[in-house]
Amino acid sequence: MFKKIIILGGGIAGLTLANFLKKNNFNNFRVYEKLENNLSKSTGIQLSPNAVRILDFLDSKFYLDNNFHRMNYLNIHSQPYKNFLPELESKISLQNIINDKTPYLTCDRNVLLKFLEKSLSPKDIFYNKKVTQVIKDHNIIRVKFSNGSEDYCDLLISADGIFSNSRTDNNIIKNTNFYAFRGVIKNFYSQYPTANDAINLWLANNKHLVTYFINNKNDLSFTGVIKSFDKKNVEEKNANYSNVFPTAEFRSLFFSDSKVLREILDNVQEVYRWPIFSLKKRVFYRDNQIFIGDSSHGMVPFQAQGAALAIEDAYVLYEQIIKNVTNNLGVFYFNKRNSRIRKIILRSHLNVFIFHGSNFLIIFLRTIFFKILEKSFLLKKYMFGWIFNYNPRSSSYFF
Repeated sequence: MFKKIIILGGGIAGLTLANFLKKNNFNNFRVYEKLENNLSKSTGIQLSPNAVRILDFLDSKFYLDNNFHRMNYLNIHSQPYKNFLPELESKISLQNIINDKTPYLTCDRNVLLKFLEKSLSPKDIFYNKKVTQVIKDHNIIRVKFSNGSEDYCDLLISADGIFSNSRTDNNIIKNTNFYAFRGVIKNFYSQYPTANDAINLWLANNKHLVTYFINNKNDLSFTGVIKSFDKKNVEEKNANYSNVFPTAEFRSLFFSDSKVLREILDNVQEVYRWPIFSLKKRVFYRDNQIFIGDSSHGMVPFQAQGAALAIEDAYVLYEQIIKNVTNNLGVFYFNKRNSRIRKIILRSHLNVFIFHGSNFLIIFLRTIFFKILEKSFLLKKYMFGWIFNYNPRSSSYFF
């Protein structure tokens, strides 16, 4: 068994791992977060069943809390294409493709972080601890921080995001030229009939917008993604999730003929924009240092699996640690995670192509495909079942 574990990063991946270690009475760990706190502006997050199933191991039926909101449907709105294609909607049920009826949830990201923090004490997590250097000496790792302090461990977990300060090969960070726009409309009530248990995906030429409620107070989260053809380099400092974007310009970018979407856009009061980055290759381990979450496999989030994969990573790694896999832990972890993550990243790339299609043929075929998907249980199972029904506790890792 490892004598001491340091977890770098107090986000979803790091806190999930810390929770499972503590639940199993392994208390000799420390979580270090570079920011003053891990909370941010209110923003929505999706927790697909593969993530909810794992969080349920921590706190059974946690999703009955009103701060977590259940989704039953995915509504896909294909915007009109000039005078050739009308606006079409496909309503896809998420209920009967999940084998054990684990719910699909949405919530405020801060709600999830507070849920993951509640079992941790001030002795477990420390803020304002930015890593400046990681020094390896045989089986011991020394971590130095910007305030001059340092700590030692024999297992280092890097969960500090795509711009990881503990990963030496940051040249693998790729600017995707996609930009995300996010925000939350508080207490939103539509004049049109709307389902509060549906994720709405609005597709248009070279852009898409996702909207969903995140609690029972009718707070509506929106996330727009658009491709920029400006090839200039975007610096890390512009990816801090707090850059305010002009509301009028946002409405213009995502303008739609849909009355429902126009009403949503008209109610937007605050928008934040940041560039989307990804990693050119996956990084799982280096000696007795393990990478989880975005520091390992940051990707373009077109499958709503960023948080889910981070939660999966944390649980799978926890299982290996508790099983006392000390020799070749990185190899065992790699073998458990690489294939699944690779498949989800490939699906994400496919979604990029489908969601942001710009010519008539792609949009026409996309529209037909979604209408077939709406009616076909087998096709829905093929598209989503292997993602949502993942269970790390089963021998095959699937139901």
